[in-house]
Amino acid sequence: MRKWMVVAITGILSACTGGHNLDSPLKTCKAVTVALAGDKGVVWHSEQQTEQKGVQLQITLEFALEGQGNEVSQAVCIYGLSSPDTDYRNAMGEYANTPTQMMINGMAIPAGDLVQAINRATADTAKDIGQKAVDKINEKSGY
Repeated sequence: MRKWMVVAITGILSACTGGHNLDSPLKTCKAVTVALAGDKGVVWHSEQQTEQKGVQLQITLEFALEGQGNEVSQAVCIYGLSSPDTDYRNAMGEYANTPTQMMINGMAIPAGDLVQAINRATADTAKDIGQKAVDKINEKSGY
C-alpha cells in the first residue's frame, strides 16, 4: 500500500513539473497518434508546427507503422484556443491542452474517437510514469 501511495505522489509531482510525455503540443500529438495506432509501433519521419497566432496551432507529423513497409502516413493535430475562463496554468500557453481536431491521412478522426485516443494516451503516460517510479523505488531499495 505504501509503495502505491509513493507511486501516486511521484506521478502527480512528475505531472506538475512538466516532465511527462504530454507537456507540449508535439508530444501530445505523438502520444495520441500512438494511441490511435493501437498495438502497431510508430516510426517518426518528420514534424512541423504551424501557428496562426491567436487562432490555432497545427502539428503535422509524418510517420510509418512498423511492418507496413515504406508507406508514410500523416497525422495533423489542430489545437484551438484555450478557454478564457481557465484559471489554472495551461502548459500549452494560449492553446488547448489537447487537440480539438485531428486528421490521419486527410481523414478527420470523429470527436468521440479523438477523446478516447486522448484518454488512452493520458492513461499510457500515467502508467509509464508510475512504472518508472516503481522501478526507481525498487532500484533504491534493492529489489
